[in-house]
Amino acid sequence: MGKVQVFTNSSSEMSPALAAEFGVIVIPDVVVFSPEEQYLNNVEIDPPTFFQKLQGRKKLPTTSHPNIAQYMDAFSAAQDCDEILFVGLTSQMSGSFSTACTAIRMLQEQGFSTPITAYDSLQNCYALCMMALEAARMARAGAGTAEITARLDVLRGKIGAYFVVESMDNFRKAGKVGAIRVLAADLLNVKPILMFRDGTVRDVGIVHGFPAAVDNILDRYRKQAQYGEEVFLYHADREELAAQVKERLQAIDPGAKVRVEWIGAIIGAYTGAGCIGLAFHEK
Repeated sequence: MGKVQVFTNSSSEMSPALAAEFGVIVIPDVVVFSPEEQYLNNVEIDPPTFFQKLQGRKKLPTTSHPNIAQYMDAFSAAQDCDEILFVGLTSQMSGSFSTACTAIRMLQEQGFSTPITAYDSLQNCYALCMMALEAARMARAGAGTAEITARLDVLRGKIGAYFVVESMDNFRKAGKVGAIRVLAADLLNVKPILMFRDGTVRDVGIVHGFPAAVDNILDRYRKQAQYGEEVFLYHADREELAAQVKERLQAIDPGAKVRVEWIGAIIGAYTGAGCIGLAFHEK
């Protein structure tokens, strides 16, 4: 079986170290503080630096997905592979996937011979990361694109990706609300439990106070997780809280392979500091 090169978006929040470990090529999005201050995510700005820059700013940064030329350049660099598989950010929350598909079509029209498959993950953040890593593991084991995408079809609906933010303010300002219904929650100290599912962000529960929201996410893990598997525990500038949650998580599931990771600029532009969540395999 030939070699499959896996690509994904930087909105997966896959760190450079993780991408290097699994051989995934991450196509960077751009975070824009101003026309004069723009950074390639996880290339020119890392998560701690991003949240430091975010402090005290009244105007939120915006984000921009790769353009057609950037996608074409990225895919062209892998032309020596037998197949290319792009595991992309959900098409329901961004035009990024559509842009990637246009880039692929243009490459094919120009005679690019390496087969390219664009797979809509219908996921974001670390749920997308988990799917891209699964694709990379299978590719290393010799699987072809058809076998990998068949597995992703199953995995896509079996990832629990729950998170909570200390404030909904950034979501409101940015207008990236998905299917979230309780945008005024901060006024009553009500915290929606948020999740990535079916291509968008939706609220799946409401509790009073941030600590109770963290408890709720851990309880969902306790009831829904496939124990002993890889778990992503992700946070937005809350390392101490993440360490506490990891300890509680390992008390629930001692065999869990917990990866503690930062939320970066692309997702962090909407969550702000003070977000924490879990992405895990469901039963």
